Amino acid sequence: MGRGGARPWEAIGRYRRYWLSTFIVLPACGAGLTLDQVLTDRLPFWLELPTLLIFVLLFAWISAGFWTALVGFVLLMRGRADTTPGSPELHLAEPRPQSRVAVLMPIYNEEIERVAAGLQATYKSIQKTGALAHFEFFLLSDTRDPAIWLREELVWSALCESLDAFGRIHYRRRPINNKAKSGNVADFCRRWGKGYEYMVVLDADSVMNGETLYRMLEMMEGNPQVGIIQTQPVAVNRETLYARLQQFAQHLYGPIFSVGLRFWQLGDGHYIGHNAMLRIAPFSQYCALPVLPGRAPLGGPLLSHDFVEAALMAKSGWEVWFVPSLSGSYEEVPPTLIDDLKRDRRWAQGNLQHLRLLAGEGLRPAHRFLFVNGAMSFLAAPLWGLFLILGALGSLHWANTASDGSVITPLDWDWLVSPMPFWLFGVTAILLLSPKFMAVLWVLRQHGRKEHFGGAFHLVLSMFLESIFSILMAPIRMAFHSQFVIQTLMGRGVSWGAQVRGDQETSWRDALRYFGWCSALGLILAGILYPFLGAWHFAWLVPILGGLASAVPLAAWTSRPALGRWTQRRHLFVIPEEVHVPQELQSLGADRMAYMPHIEGDPFVQVVVDPRFNAIHTALQRNRTAAWSRAAKLCHKALEQGPQGLSNRERNILLTDRNSMLALHRAVWSTADRTRLAAWGLQSEAQVLSDA
Repeated sequence: MGRGGARPWEAIGRYRRYWLSTFIVLPACGAGLTLDQVLTDRLPFWLELPTLLIFVLLFAWISAGFWTALVGFVLLMRGRADTTPGSPELHLAEPRPQSRVAVLMPIYNEEIERVAAGLQATYKSIQKTGALAHFEFFLLSDTRDPAIWLREELVWSALCESLDAFGRIHYRRRPINNKAKSGNVADFCRRWGKGYEYMVVLDADSVMNGETLYRMLEMMEGNPQVGIIQTQPVAVNRETLYARLQQFAQHLYGPIFSVGLRFWQLGDGHYIGHNAMLRIAPFSQYCALPVLPGRAPLGGPLLSHDFVEAALMAKSGWEVWFVPSLSGSYEEVPPTLIDDLKRDRRWAQGNLQHLRLLAGEGLRPAHRFLFVNGAMSFLAAPLWGLFLILGALGSLHWANTASDGSVITPLDWDWLVSPMPFWLFGVTAILLLSPKFMAVLWVLRQHGRKEHFGGAFHLVLSMFLESIFSILMAPIRMAFHSQFVIQTLMGRGVSWGAQVRGDQETSWRDALRYFGWCSALGLILAGILYPFLGAWHFAWLVPILGGLASAVPLAAWTSRPALGRWTQRRHLFVIPEEVHVPQELQSLGADRMAYMPHIEGDPFVQVVVDPRFNAIHTALQRNRTAAWSRAAKLCHKALEQGPQGLSNRERNILLTDRNSMLALHRAVWSTADRTRLAAWGLQSEAQVLSDA
């Protein structure tokens, strides 16, 4: 498979990472020594030591992001891609006639109309390339709600009929949804993986360009040593103000971070679980997820699978490449702050679990770093909080104690001689804000690209407004991420659930329920700290305390689609896909409801009564002879008590057995009992019997 021996990019990758480590460690140590000179004579050792340690750690973590953005900025300004020897973009091969790709879309209690529209847009885009013969599509359902499940089947059938794609778009629902999405994909690999060489994993809100998918196939064919090719999906299609802020930030700042990340990673790239192409054979052989010893949430099954699967693929000698130059890869972001934080809660637990894998034998250093960096995305929040608490204690001690140990009053203290507030502010501003200006400068230097963001003036104004919102929301995220980490360490776990896909508003009641404690915390801290710190030191805390205090109105206002549309009309937070809408996204909106079947009332009743719907459903089920006795009793109960007499669990038992659904269909239509007919919605038939 071409996996043996030295690979040309590995020496380059090691050299680059040595420099990255140097850029991270030496400035962090230098900053720590500088801060130590400020604190040595002013704070007791018990307060000074943890302050220094946390400061150095956070400085190092932030600087890693800064250097990544800087490298990406330099490469983009030079106008050339980082194509090192061994890059998959350099070796393309025309796909063999027998090369087959399975496009997987795992779903769980999703809005099936949006799922089908996205799948249709991707299907049509591939069809236009003339490469459809290489691709087949699979809707892999883990849905538990019988009403949603039955609608999935009907929409799938309508989709296949609309596209003439029976035999090319497949549907399967797992009766037992163990291990969530990763288990769903693994189940596909066990059952059907041998019939396909590659698979593309999509999310329920994913859309991909056909030319992009074909280019990924060419890369896989030309690079037999590559196990995963990951694209950079960009956020589109949301209208709430919160989502538009996220979309704008990703489109503007994302390229410099993505190009920089590719520069450091090379063939030790990451996998985010969707919008990627994977080689099925090594994935099936090497990427079975471990079960961590101990109890959940830090033990047991892994909640976040993607980084681990990439690490296992690389451990086995296969290359994992992140290719940000592949355009035409789309996703949708959570529409509100509440939905975003709910997703972060699950990610927090999953990323903290990854720390237990750091000592795993054979893992490559780049993936160990990804585990640490992912965990730090959430551990940084309580560390920042602890640093602020230590800073407040230090300020109180500093402001009320002279150098000789005698107590002084705040009025006697010369506030302006302290360099620490200026130092902290300057470092934070440079490391956190300079990538924003780099991104704007790069866009302004590109001919015509600034028009994709609404023009130069609106681009710069949007950047400043987005930065203000980010500053206000940062302490809210810090508070919630700290809560997530503490809950996980205390043994309170979560599980993956259905995600909100459409735009929706957060009511003031919900905002108060979720964020009221956050706003109260900001106001209480402001009232307590101001008298002790005085105006000067308190001024440095205003962005933090102000962000916390404004949590409730921010959550409510930013969830409004009307505000998002208002900013769009004024050319604020514009993204390129709104200026020049790709064909896939046009199809997504135009075809969404064009062919969708209409279901009135109870879907379970319809699948029993409607001959066509019953035929579609039973064709997708198996005969479960082992459970026939129980199913027969439930059929009798359904006839005697009507559909309302069955629980969801009992309905699921009947729905998963082909013979039961066929028998129930025949029994309902052959009954002469007017009451039973009416219970199943057959009022006209009941009336005929009554007249007779």
